[in-house]
Amino acid sequence: MPKPLISVGELIDQSWDVFRARLSDLLSISGWLLVTAILFAIALAMYPSASKLALGADLSVIESTGVLLFSFSRYIVTPIISFWIYIALTKIIRAHFDQKTLSPKAAMLDVKPAFFPTLLTSVMVMLMVLLAIVIGFAPAAILATVGFLTNFSFIVIFANLILVVGIFVSLFLSIKWVVYYFMAPYLTMLDGTPAKLALATSRQLIQGRFWAVLIRTVVPKLVFIIFGVFAMSIIAYLVGILIDFSAGLNIDIQLRISTMTTTIVPILIVILINPLLVISDVLLLRSMRQ
Repeated sequence: MPKPLISVGELIDQSWDVFRARLSDLLSISGWLLVTAILFAIALAMYPSASKLALGADLSVIESTGVLLFSFSRYIVTPIISFWIYIALTKIIRAHFDQKTLSPKAAMLDVKPAFFPTLLTSVMVMLMVLLAIVIGFAPAAILATVGFLTNFSFIVIFANLILVVGIFVSLFLSIKWVVYYFMAPYLTMLDGTPAKLALATSRQLIQGRFWAVLIRTVVPKLVFIIFGVFAMSIIAYLVGILIDFSAGLNIDIQLRISTMTTTIVPILIVILINPLLVISDVLLLRSMRQ
């Protein structure tokens, strides 16, 4: 008979203990998100002023560069670096639990062979969630199309009723499959498990203890995120006071500083709580495997 899963309290306490014990190494990896913060700061420094955007005026070369750099950083650089950090943190945390020595540099280099296999598994998990949405909404969409083409109003009314049911079906399946396949990327990056087998293994590990896993997946993250939001609100409040004191500055400069703050401060908080989120997941996976 399998051992009971680790409790929520133990997940939170042990995650914090590991975080404190390996603080330097974990932040050395998670801190690579500062690259995105620097890119955002440079982009926002060159970004066109709010008044210029409101008027729809032509942008200079520097301003256009700022817009392009901001988009490039948000949609390309940030996802790649974040995913790389996610895998590196998992590697170094597993090494910690296995009582092996793995430096932050070695963990970052060790990501390369696991990057695309883990990405494939993650994409397959997202496709499963997309399939849940399609299952919920496709019948209503098909009926609505038939009703529109045939001008039969009762079919359209029936399609609307099916849509209401479909919303609940889609929500139910999305939550269910997210929980069932949540551990699949970890299985790929830690054990090299192929994507399809990783999904099947993840479901097998969670089968029969759905609610227990859901609670242990969500609650620790909520605790850590609330801690991060609290820290972010304090920092944002202090920066807001400094901006208010700079009343002599041009309004565009004040808005630019405010935008930088609201963009960069969350990144700093993510750097802090990212390791905690991954530690709790690895702890839960180890407990599920016992």
